[in-house]
Amino acid sequence: MSGERTSLCALGLDLGGSGLKGGIVNSEGNLLQLKQVPSPVHERPQQIAEVLADLLCALAAEARAAGWTVVGAGVSSTLDVDPHSGCFLPPHFAHLERWQGYPIAQALQEASGLPVLVENDGPMCAWGEYLVGAGKGYDSLVMVTLGSGVGGGVVLEGNRLAETLGRAAYFGHLCIDQDGLECPCGRRGCWEMYVSATALEQRAAVAVAWQSQPTRLGTQPTARQIVAAAQAGDPLASHLLQEQAAYLAIGLTDLANLFAPPLIVVGGGLSQAGELLLAPARQQMNAQRLPICSEIAVLPSQWPFEAGLLGAALLALERFGGVNVRDSYQR
Repeated sequence: MSGERTSLCALGLDLGGSGLKGGIVNSEGNLLQLKQVPSPVHERPQQIAEVLADLLCALAAEARAAGWTVVGAGVSSTLDVDPHSGCFLPPHFAHLERWQGYPIAQALQEASGLPVLVENDGPMCAWGEYLVGAGKGYDSLVMVTLGSGVGGGVVLEGNRLAETLGRAAYFGHLCIDQDGLECPCGRRGCWEMYVSATALEQRAAVAVAWQSQPTRLGTQPTARQIVAAAQAGDPLASHLLQEQAAYLAIGLTDLANLFAPPLIVVGGGLSQAGELLLAPARQQMNAQRLPICSEIAVLPSQWPFEAGLLGAALLALERFGGVNVRDSYQR
């Protein structure tokens, strides 16, 4: 960071299941600093609020020391949140019930002295990619995030659809097989049971156990290891990614038919598989979808791990700093 000039910036925080990230984002949409700490997401809400507050205060001090004016902070949360009250909503899993109603925005505001907004991570990833990522130059996009589950968000003609779609755009719970695998949500055949990184790892473990030929994969390969092995030409890993692309195409086709967007961005760690995953998925989607628009681009996220943090910080710049982010970054 340069301390030679004073300018506006906002702080972005990402509350994930395995880690907490924080960053400083200036009014030009540049990520100036990034810090990551372990996530105590399975502990009491107060503990994670304390960790987030410490991260927020450290980033604020660093930004001010470098000559930046901090206008506020935005939090991208994997836990469902009501953006109006800043409180966590009822969770989908019983072990997280103690989070319901916790005023995370208020806790962070009191600790930092900054105005704080909190939004769900799927829409924030979409907003970040739309403004300063793969969506630059597009009026609309659909974002799909492939991680332990499947989430996403939508931007149509420059407008976020957080409320219209439900606050988290749960694309992972599109049903692709009503008699399929049981999902923790209570239904069967949800898309994320087939296309998430977790689903890929589960199929890989079964495939390795039945494999008679040599493979680069261990007995419990991670999604990252599967991608790396496929990139190195491992036949089993390549087959697993082809299967993953076929599942991906099913949901992408549904999203294409729903929104007819010019662009679908695929984020999360699996997006780093690049064209090994996206090329066959793109081809199958464009072959299967209704011909209601011209060909739809399917691109990897430019910020596979930071899009939510960026989106939240850019929203804070707009809301608390008066920065016209749509015109500043899209045109």
